[in-house]
Amino acid sequence: MPPIPDAPAAIDVCIATFRRPGLLAALLAALPAQAWPGLALRIIVVDNDARASAYPAAAAFRLSHTLPLVYQTEPEQNIALARNRALALATAPCIVFIDDDETPAPGWLRALYHCLHAHRADAVFGPVHSVLPARAPAWCRASFRKPVLPTGALLPYGGAGNVMLHRRVLDGGGPYFDPAFGLTGGEDTDWFYRLHLAGRRLVWCAEAEASEPVPPARLRLGWALRRAFRGGQTYYRVVVRRYAPLRGALWFAVKLLQLLGAALALPLLL
Repeated sequence: MPPIPDAPAAIDVCIATFRRPGLLAALLAALPAQAWPGLALRIIVVDNDARASAYPAAAAFRLSHTLPLVYQTEPEQNIALARNRALALATAPCIVFIDDDETPAPGWLRALYHCLHAHRADAVFGPVHSVLPARAPAWCRASFRKPVLPTGALLPYGGAGNVMLHRRVLDGGGPYFDPAFGLTGGEDTDWFYRLHLAGRRLVWCAEAEASEPVPPARLRLGWALRRAFRGGQTYYRVVVRRYAPLRGALWFAVKLLQLLGAALALPLLL
């Protein structure tokens, strides 16, 4: 990797959280180790719980660490509003989002920062590895498997669970994360796809790794089916509805053929 730029670095790490104070506390405890000499690191926590259930974890961190931490609540339950509030609080040239249930690997923040500058990117996304229980069935492990991409690969969109943004993506004002997606998910895919359409450079960084535990409730087939259905809905709302009419009609024709093939294969699969 190239050396870190000579100019002093300043990074705001943003965390939108909702009723997971234990996981949030573990994430906060892992962040100070990500700093390096000369880095001005600040943490922004936006609690999407009107009861401020994350406040004790934030207060405990302030008592035991010197890193500055900004804490606010977004009382309306909507992940897009919570993330937009974090953006409004961010002042650094580099802005990072990480989910409240994730654990960053050693060197995670440095890898994002290197990649942002080395590839002259507007946004850099890193992998989030799912940690499944040992008893998880094979089909479940396959459903959480993610594609492997090389560092520097260009992306049309990504997720806000592990991303660094250059502040210039905020030029021109919002909307950033669309509140219309706030209860369904996909608000991050939507904004990053809009950035892609506007000519912004979105890049992958394989070295900026984080991990997240998979709760037992997500090891069920019903949850996997609902997740796949929501993913299809999000893809349509974000990507397909922006297609030209002819391309949209072709997309629907291909999907109808896929549904027909699946229906014909279903007896054999059963």
